[in-house]
Amino acid sequence: MKRKRKKSNTKNEVSFFKEYNFELTVLGMFLLGVFLLVEKMEISQTLFKIIKATIFLFADFIKSIRDSIYNILGWLELSDLVGVILILFALYLIALRMRVRLQMLYPKVYECQNCDNKNKLKRIPKRLKHRIIHFALRLSVYYYQCDDCYKKQLIIITKKR
Repeated sequence: MKRKRKKSNTKNEVSFFKEYNFELTVLGMFLLGVFLLVEKMEISQTLFKIIKATIFLFADFIKSIRDSIYNILGWLELSDLVGVILILFALYLIALRMRVRLQMLYPKVYECQNCDNKNKLKRIPKRLKHRIIHFALRLSVYYYQCDDCYKKQLIIITKKR
């Protein structure tokens, strides 16, 4: 692969904003100071009201989530709650088993399994299902292709924390 040459910078002009950045900042600060001295609004009270309304909005949102959880738990009986917990635990165990099986099925290899050429494996982009496995099961998924025989190989290892 050819290296690209860096082009020389023939543009000697400096932009207006780069040249007068300091002066523009000082002018802006001066104009803001004059505005704050002349204005008749109560900026601090307005900001306080906005912050207060925002905090109360988040508090009301949390209260509505709490109330909806109480309503859902009110509909469920204890046996229903135990059933939901057992189903979720079973799904968790299935996901763990799938994770272990995938790690055993696709081990870390350094050479092509088909033609036994070393250092001929090149990474290729993952498919959508590999990205889903990577996200859902928290595994590192690598997709390789041999340069000689063009056989695709999947390597799945544990994600480092």
